[in-house]
Amino acid sequence: MRIFLNDFELNNPANRVYVNEELLGLSLPDIRTSKGARAGQSGSYFGKQLWESRQISIQGSIFSQSVSEALEKRREIQAALPLFPERITMRIIDDDGHAYLSYCQLIKFDMPIRRRRMKSLFKIELEAGDATLYDDTNGAALSATITKPVSGGMQFTTTSPQFDSTFYFSAGQPLTSITNTSPVTVFPVIVISGKTNDPVLTNKTTGHVWALSGYSVASDAVTQVDMYERTVRLGTVTDLVDGVLPDGVGGSVFSYVSDTDDDWWGLEPGVNEIELLSSQDNDVSTAELKWRPGVMGI
Repeated sequence: MRIFLNDFELNNPANRVYVNEELLGLSLPDIRTSKGARAGQSGSYFGKQLWESRQISIQGSIFSQSVSEALEKRREIQAALPLFPERITMRIIDDDGHAYLSYCQLIKFDMPIRRRRMKSLFKIELEAGDATLYDDTNGAALSATITKPVSGGMQFTTTSPQFDSTFYFSAGQPLTSITNTSPVTVFPVIVISGKTNDPVLTNKTTGHVWALSGYSVASDAVTQVDMYERTVRLGTVTDLVDGVLPDGVGGSVFSYVSDTDDDWWGLEPGVNEIELLSSQDNDVSTAELKWRPGVMGI
């Protein structure tokens, strides 16, 4: 198993960094349970169960051939562990070739200074607020284009002397189908590039609706909705990196989230029918939806 914390690789002989003990926190996370005793009868009752955040513990060692190398390795591993608002992207490549991502914050780091400086022991405690482990086997998120639905049938255009109008038949544009192949609900990032007014994003499969109200932006704007983080940011097309606004780029437009249609929805396992609407016909007619399949434990 290979483990990366941002760009720093653990458990790699070439890097002289090894994971010594059991790697804790990659199986199922703790479960938050609401329950109580049944009044006047035996047994108990349960409410909805939810996953707690993921607690990850890594213990390892660094070996060096010289004191100067040992000190350099100490600096490297500590530089790879930033504090919030930066996050630590933990990438795990398992022995079967599958790769996973977990987005973490540093909770605790210990690396005692030993009398024998050629070897250093370390312990890293991480916490992932989102307990899902996301698939990274292909090295990138999945992406699909959402299009505004268009009714099919007979379409009329300009007036014709013979038939009073010019008409044609159109097959129309159906809803966009997104298949979540993982066994858990995953929350997408949706990027609307271009002019849009009061956009509405609906997961027709689950019935959840999310919308911006009183919102109007021009053709060079980028509106990015993160359904898990429950954020919506406004940037420009020049801000995009790999099709998304990077962390910290763009301003919040959360105040435009509708008071009535504010379901921050996810993609249920299986097929999800997604609809994009807006209030003006000349608004951009597409958006990009990005997601990763996930698992709760490996």
